[in-house]
Parts: sequence; C-alpha cells; structure tokens
Amino acid sequence: MTCGTAGRRAGWWIAAGCLALLLAAGCSRGQGALEGKVVMDGAPAPAAEVQVFVKAGAERSGTPFLTGSTRDDGSFTLPLPAGNYYLVARKTVLRDGRDRAYKGEPPGNPVTLQGGESVRGIVIRLSEMSSGGFLPQEGTGVKGIVVSGGKPARDAYVYAYPDNVGTLRGPSYVAFARTGEDGRFALALREGTFRVVARDKGGENETGVMTGEGKTSEGILVPLPGGTTRDLGEISLRPPDEAKRLRRAEGGGQEKAAAEVRGIVLRDDGTPGAGVYVMAYGDHRMIGRPFAISGRTGADGAFTLRLPKAGKYYLGARSEYGGPVSPGEWVGTYDGSPDHGLEVREGARREDVRIRVVEKW
Repeated sequence: MTCGTAGRRAGWWIAAGCLALLLAAGCSRGQGALEGKVVMDGAPAPAAEVQVFVKAGAERSGTPFLTGSTRDDGSFTLPLPAGNYYLVARKTVLRDGRDRAYKGEPPGNPVTLQGGESVRGIVIRLSEMSSGGFLPQEGTGVKGIVVSGGKPARDAYVYAYPDNVGTLRGPSYVAFARTGEDGRFALALREGTFRVVARDKGGENETGVMTGEGKTSEGILVPLPGGTTRDLGEISLRPPDEAKRLRRAEGGGQEKAAAEVRGIVLRDDGTPGAGVYVMAYGDHRMIGRPFAISGRTGADGAFTLRLPKAGKYYLGARSEYGGPVSPGEWVGTYDGSPDHGLEVREGARREDVRIRVVEKW
C-alpha cells in the first residue's frame, strides 16, 4: 500500500509514512477502511492506482488525500478516518504500440465511511479516457455482433458518437470497443443518445485512417436510458462509397464541415512547424479526445482544421496524437486568447491562426 496526504510530493510521502505509523500503532481513533477491487475488460487490474479525494474537484485532478495500489488480484484496502470520499482508479497500459490511459469511479461517489467501520465490496471499472473524460455508467451500454460478407468480423472497431456531434467520422467519438474472434462486442456507455457505427479500418488503430481495404457500417441511432444494455443485433460492414471517400480526403477527413480554421504552426525560433497535428477540443483543459484533428503539417507549417459544428474550441498542437506527451515531441497551444479558445460561427472560415510549439524534454 502506498499512501499520502495533500501537499508537495516530498511532503506527500512523509505524510504517508506518518499515517502508516499511526495506524500500525493504533494511535488514531475512529479509523476504518475502504475495500474493493479494480477491474478492466472484465478482469482484475493489478498495479492500478486508487486515489482518494475529499472534494469532487475538476475531474478529480487535484492532489489526492490518499493513494494506494491494487494487488495482483485487483483488490485494494485504504485505511481512512470517518468521512465522505471520492474514489478514482487510474492505470496506463501499453496497447497497440502506445500508452493508453484508463480511469474509473465507483457508482455512487462519494463513498461514506463511518468511524471504526469498513466499507467492502467497492468495484471500480476502468475505461479508456475519452473525449472530455467520458466515463461509462454502471450497467449501461450496447452489445451486438459485427459481420462482413456474412461472417463474423474479428478486430473490428465499434464507436459511439454523441448524437449532436455533427459527424460520424474523426476523433469525436466518446467510446469504442473492439470485436472478438466471434465478431461480438460490448461497449460501455452512459445515459444519453448516441450514434453507433462499426468499422474494419484495414489494420490501422482506432484513430488511424481507413485503408482502401477498410469497411464501414451505417450509423445506428441509440437512445439509451441509464442502467440499460441494448442489443443491436447484427451490424453489417460494407466497402465505403469511393466518391464520398475521395471528397472526404480532399476536405480534410470530413465530407461536410460547419466551420473551418486555417493557419500556420511555428516553432519557438520562428521557423515553420512541420509534422504537427492541430487539434480542437471542447474542454479548456484539452484532455481526452479532440473533436477534430488536422492533417499533419507540411514543410510550410500550414494547417486546415475542419470542424463538425459551430461553437468555441480550444486549440492545441502536437507532433503525435494519443497517449501522454513524450520527450522530443513538439507541443503548443493557440495563444490568441487567454484560455486558448477560438469562437467559430456556422459556415465561417477563420484565417491566419498561429500556433507556436516547443520541443518537450
């Protein structure tokens, strides 16, 4: 068990030792414990970090009151005094050649702990971090089977897009799942209305472009009450319409766009920032999955970012996408406003947007 209290990281570890000593010596009255298990993809998640917060906070992003690690069987025990606590579990996993961040919270956060008692049976299910930090709701989602040519489609991706996002393409989906050998999938969601689409992208990862061998399905509108799992039955894949695919490629990945932003990426020495993606987020923290991504900038640093709907977007840029920022990456934000935001109207085209990037070490 690793534990710590609020403060600087050094103080955090010192306080952790103090708390452990107090518990071992029995010097603190009214101590209890929160006990449970962290699971991912239906299996125990060992070495996951479990954080305890005393305030809800923004995405539980402050310094935790206490933190611990799960055992080999995914279980955890957190010794705590009486109070109300928000639990968050996190784990980073290397999959498909890149680091993926997973996060989860138990149903009914915060958890109430009475003095001297234990709360047992807490289950935290991890899901990959998605657009805006999307977290599924217990017992809510869709399932089904994806077929291609009348046979189960193995390793196809199934995406859920918000009904109001304006496009079923690009990175604006909130969650995805991959089919097994039998073509079946289960996609965890939360209450709301979604459009579900399946794709076999021809060997690319879930955010990569679809190759010439790729196939797709029609989008399915799914109103989803909380606590309900909808069986969508059989979803058939077909080759995309080649004319539409070419129009999308010429239009920056979208057949239609409500607005467009154009500009240039510059390095900190003023030279063009080649090989960089510009990303539009709906959240000022620029976390999770962006609503839209430009193509990689060329030698002149120029970019075109096509947006699925009008509104305010927060613009960032990096030389890779997906996973944490790595040393050697070029990273930056749009600084034309204090919050890095840019307002675009329906049908508008914003020109001469400049984004500066620096190399991270």
